Amino acid sequence: MKKRSFISILSIILFAAVTMIACEKNKSVEDIDLMTAEDDAIADMAYDDVFTQVDMVMSFLDAFGYDLPATKSELDTCPVISIISPDGNFWPRKVIVDYGDGCSHSERIRKGKIIINVSGPMWEKGSSRTVEFDKFYVNGHKVEGTRVVTNEGRWMEGEYEGKRYFSVILTGGKVYVPDSDIVISKEVNRTRTFMEGEDTRWDRRDDIWYIDGIATGINRKGIPFSREITNSLWKEIGCRFFTKGTVLISADGRPDVILDYGDGECDQFATVTVGDNDPRTINLRRW
Repeated sequence: MKKRSFISILSIILFAAVTMIACEKNKSVEDIDLMTAEDDAIADMAYDDVFTQVDMVMSFLDAFGYDLPATKSELDTCPVISIISPDGNFWPRKVIVDYGDGCSHSERIRKGKIIINVSGPMWEKGSSRTVEFDKFYVNGHKVEGTRVVTNEGRWMEGEYEGKRYFSVILTGGKVYVPDSDIVISKEVNRTRTFMEGEDTRWDRRDDIWYIDGIATGINRKGIPFSREITNSLWKEIGCRFFTKGTVLISADGRPDVILDYGDGECDQFATVTVGDNDPRTINLRRW
């Protein structure tokens, strides 16, 4: 009896150990995929912040005909804006947005330079902006890459018919997470459709963009992934986070991941669903 009891106890211990190992393995797998979704969201927000800053600066310059006003404003004291005409003609233009050692605005601290090469007025079809970076950081995240935004005119058909849209191509994208050796890589091919606010061109507070498209990337663990926006991301200029939309994230040998930004409320939360698991909430406040 004692021998049998010992064997039974040993069996229970072994079963419990195997179960714990399996649970830890499943947790590890889910955490890796959760990490991929978080990395994707961090990179997306970094480049969206750049787009918002560039759009704000260019709207400011359009309003003044690229002739910076003598009266100082918040915008031309920090950051400092420089305009260069490479060949002496009005177009193309190079715009340098210099945040110096740091400018704080809207809960973001930016430093370094954004360099924008503008082919022509962005409200004209075919005009483009090529954005590059010189030691540029936002909230401690270093941002690299080349981003080309082109005015494609208006959609001729489909649900967005008549709306103005822009193509966005990002190559060589990298976001370096502060106080770590984490690097998130990303390449993007997407469109941004101007849904609301076009009639109030000089007041960007009511602007709403719908964002669609695909991207590829490499997360902090070196795992390549692809992502597709399955429901348009909703970007309101007045909110620092995406407020709607879902993203499908896929990687070889990994379960599919759904990143969901919510139902329209401006908050720092998104949910991530890995395979058949229950959704988990991630907090983007640190960004």
